[in-house]
Amino acid sequence: MPQTKTRLNWEIGTAYDFFISLVVLHEPEDFGLRPSWAQSVRSKLSAENRKVLETANTVITNPLCFIHNLEKPQDALTALSALEALTPSKILDAIFFSGRTPEAFKEALRSTAKGRRWTHEQREIISDHYVENSREVTLGFLDALRALWEDREKFGLAYTKALRNYYEVFFKDEEKRILPILKQSLSHAQMRSGSRPLAAMLEELSAGVRYMHLESLSKIYLAPSFWGTPYLFYDYPGENEVIMVFGARPDEMPLIPGDSVPDYLISGLSALSDGTRLRILRTLAQTPQTAAQLSRSLRLRPPTVARHLTELRVAGLVQINFNPDGERQYATRFEGFDSLQDLLHNFVRGD
Repeated sequence: MPQTKTRLNWEIGTAYDFFISLVVLHEPEDFGLRPSWAQSVRSKLSAENRKVLETANTVITNPLCFIHNLEKPQDALTALSALEALTPSKILDAIFFSGRTPEAFKEALRSTAKGRRWTHEQREIISDHYVENSREVTLGFLDALRALWEDREKFGLAYTKALRNYYEVFFKDEEKRILPILKQSLSHAQMRSGSRPLAAMLEELSAGVRYMHLESLSKIYLAPSFWGTPYLFYDYPGENEVIMVFGARPDEMPLIPGDSVPDYLISGLSALSDGTRLRILRTLAQTPQTAAQLSRSLRLRPPTVARHLTELRVAGLVQINFNPDGERQYATRFEGFDSLQDLLHNFVRGD
C-alpha cells in the first residue's frame, strides 16, 4: 500500500488560547500555575458564570475542531460570535463533536431526554467512547455529562454568556499580550519545518512527544498556543487529518503577567527537589517504561506515579513515546536538563 504524503498546514488564532486558558485556570497544578493566582482570575467572573464554566470544564474538552473551522482571524471574538449565532440547543454539538466522532456516540448524547435516565445501551456507547479516548469515566462525570445534554438549550445560553464574561474581565487584555508571541512562535516553527524531519519537528514542538504512524495522515494542521505550553493538544477534523496545537511560550517568559521568574525555572527546580522524582528520572534514563511498569519497578502507587510524571512533564524533563500498541512510554528527556541549566544561569546573571 503506497504511503500517504503528509501535508503541513499552519494556523494562528487566539481562540485556541481562549479555551485552553480556561482549562489551565481550572486545573492550574497540572500546568505549573499558582492555584491562588488562577483563583484570583476566576473570582473576577460573576458567581453564576463562574459556576457554569466550572461545570463545563469537567466534561468539555478543548473544541479544537470548532476553532479550526472558524473564519479567520480565528480569535476569541470570532469564536464567541460564531457560538452566539447558533441556536442554543446546537451549541453543544458544535463544541463536542469532531470530524471523527462516531455517529452512535452523537446519537446517544442527542437522544438524552430531560428527566429520563440513559438506557443501558446509551451509557455503554458513551462510556466506551471516552475509555477508547483515554478519558477516565466516573459516575460523577457521567451524571454531569447527562445534566448538560438533557437541558442543552439552557446550558448553551448560559455557556455563551459565561464565555463573554470571561473574555471581558480577563482574556480581552490577555489576547493582546500573547498575540505577538504566537506570531513569533509560528514563524520560528515554519522556518524549522524546512530543515527537520516531520517526526523530529513535532517532538521538538511538543517538548518530547514522539508520534508514530505519521505517514498515515494526509494533512496536519499546526497552531501555536501560549497557555497550553508545554503540552500538545490534538483532535481530528476529518479522515486522516489532525489539528495539533503546540506550546508557544518561551522558556524565559512567565505565564502570569508581570511575574519576573520564569515558570519553567520554578517547575524545573521544584521537580528536581523531590527524591522520588529523581529516582523516576534515573529509572527512565535506563529504559523507557509505561506508568504501570514504573509503578511496579519502584513499588509506588499508580496515582503517585501519575502525579510525579505530570510534574516532570510540566518541567520538560520526561518525554513520551507511543509504543506499537498505542501505550504511552516515558523516558528521561536530557534536553530538558540543558534548557533548565541555561535558564537558571541566564536568570541569575540577569541576561
